[in-house]
Amino acid sequence: MDRDAGASQPDRDALPDIVQIPRASPMNIVADVVRHALPLVPLYAFNGSLLGYMLLTTFDLAIGQVLIFNTTPGPVDPTRGHGTMRTVDPRSRWLISRIVSVIVEGAMFAIEAAVISVPIAGPAWIFGMVTSVNISEVMSQRGFWIPVVAMSLIAAARFQGAFESWTIPVRHGAPDPKIPVARNEEDRKRSLGASAAQLTLIATFMALCYVLITFGRSGLYALPILFAVLLVFYDARPDVAQRIFPALWRKK
Repeated sequence: MDRDAGASQPDRDALPDIVQIPRASPMNIVADVVRHALPLVPLYAFNGSLLGYMLLTTFDLAIGQVLIFNTTPGPVDPTRGHGTMRTVDPRSRWLISRIVSVIVEGAMFAIEAAVISVPIAGPAWIFGMVTSVNISEVMSQRGFWIPVVAMSLIAAARFQGAFESWTIPVRHGAPDPKIPVARNEEDRKRSLGASAAQLTLIATFMALCYVLITFGRSGLYALPILFAVLLVFYDARPDVAQRIFPALWRKK
């Protein structure tokens, strides 16, 4: 029996208005777990500073926003009325080409995330001034730069995978296959919903920073881990996030 059969007519009418969000693949979930865990490694494994954790988590949230923006497909071709697979040189699928692409994309993502991090890092700047901790010294340490580089490369690898799913290798001179792709409008709305969820996480992180600044080490050991789990949950189960904030995914 259709489980929607008992729903009222208004409820049925509202069902198509929600953009369906697929679950993340296992490999993407693993990548997200590693990326969100990196800010915790210096804090717990190497007795890092609370300020370092705040800065690294700020960068993690910023790189997530960069990834959302860069994995949103462009507008449809108005002459065709639908999206099509973009063709690329077959050499782009070579291993060396993929490695170089990830390195270059990682550098670009890091620059974009650094810019986005400036307003998000407000609590970290305040904490540094209150505790008289030298922020430049924290940012110059190896325990800070290695996670930053790793998070950038992980995000770039995820983007590379998404890029290859939108493109098809075609030899020079071969006819354009013009393979249609059902995307664009729903993907745009999905991206808006993901951005809204990301902003919710950023606001939650700022509240977390306030708690950590106020209570210091007494609230340190559990909260950063719980927040990392929350980040992984949002990335791994965006379909659940859709049900939590359904209005963010409704078509206008």
